[in-house]
Amino acid sequence: MKSSVMIILGFGLYATGLSVAHAAAWVPFSATAGAQCAPVDINNTGITAGNCRPASTTANNVAWVADGAAHGAQSALTSLASGQPCSASALSNNGKVMGNCNDASNSNFGVVWTATSPAVAPIKLDSLPATLLIPLLRPKDVATNAVAINDRGDVAGSSLDADNQGTAVFYANGSGTPERVSNWGDNCAVADVNLPTTGTPQLALNCPNNAGNTTARVAEKNGVSYSMTDLALPTGASYCTVTRAINASSFVGTCIYPNSAVNVTKSAFWSNKTAAPAVLSLSSGSKNMALGINEAGRVLVSQSTVDGRNQYMMWLPSPLPIPIIAIIPLPTGSAWGEAGAITSGEIVALNVLNSDQYSQGCTWTQSAGTVCLLPISGGKNSEIRAVSKNGAYMTGMVLNATQTAIAVTTTLP
Repeated sequence: MKSSVMIILGFGLYATGLSVAHAAAWVPFSATAGAQCAPVDINNTGITAGNCRPASTTANNVAWVADGAAHGAQSALTSLASGQPCSASALSNNGKVMGNCNDASNSNFGVVWTATSPAVAPIKLDSLPATLLIPLLRPKDVATNAVAINDRGDVAGSSLDADNQGTAVFYANGSGTPERVSNWGDNCAVADVNLPTTGTPQLALNCPNNAGNTTARVAEKNGVSYSMTDLALPTGASYCTVTRAINASSFVGTCIYPNSAVNVTKSAFWSNKTAAPAVLSLSSGSKNMALGINEAGRVLVSQSTVDGRNQYMMWLPSPLPIPIIAIIPLPTGSAWGEAGAITSGEIVALNVLNSDQYSQGCTWTQSAGTVCLLPISGGKNSEIRAVSKNGAYMTGMVLNATQTAIAVTTTLP
């Protein structure tokens, strides 16, 4: 689901002052897999994945999975090789946990665990094999990196050669065999992978080009190979990057426009892989960039303001000359905040600083406004790390009275 991946931010940049109602409440897991724990993703049934630092100065970090809906115990995920480190990074709606592990030779490989069988060794996402003719005598790649997972558990990422040159690859759910997506060693970077109702999964890619920037592309399997479609550049733009692909086969990203003083960024939405993009041009002419998109096509946007801060908004792309946006206000008295996820139901996740300068996780909807969660266990700090795509569950991290990092979840109203 991540690039459902929705880590919003680390402790560091938030907002000040809030006075709002409280609805959802953080609840910790019944048992942890380490001394300091944080989640990375949560799916539509509340299954949660994360990572813990162990109560040891020498042991590896522990990747884990747990039932966040029931706040059950965290179960450690088995490593790829004995004594080697792993990390979880995302979770599919069918309970596949994506991550990366070192093998016995300390090479990094993408992996996939099954949430219901955490003690079973993960599937190793293998690198591209050696070739004899095309390319001539190319050796087997030496590492892989898992980047994105869709609702079915298909994974997209990179296969890396000995010179760290990457080739985009795809792994069907349950398989560790790579399918080559991009040209050998072209360093096309995977941004996301979707699961259309009909047709094959689409991979959103950003590929280096001869102009020294990137070309945003969509890759789809066509028979035994993959075809590439360049996402259209809007008029006047130098280049674009794509960041998300939704199951409706739409894409969102940010385009760069030349300007006499600075390169201006604008959010862009492609309704399909061949469509001309809708671009968010604000009356102030300010920079803006797309942060996320939900399955209904509502885009979460960050806008630069004259005071050097960010203003957040929800954008409904349309052909109308006047943009359809909803401003997302920070809590009363707040000056700093950061948003990072938008779900079904148009729930937006925010992290802010309260009036006492403590970090606090909040949600925003058009109907309820900003709702912030109270601290627990005598602590003062909390932050949201991920929200399920359907808007039913949210996971985060709190610091208790002894400043221990605790992974928590909540059910959203």
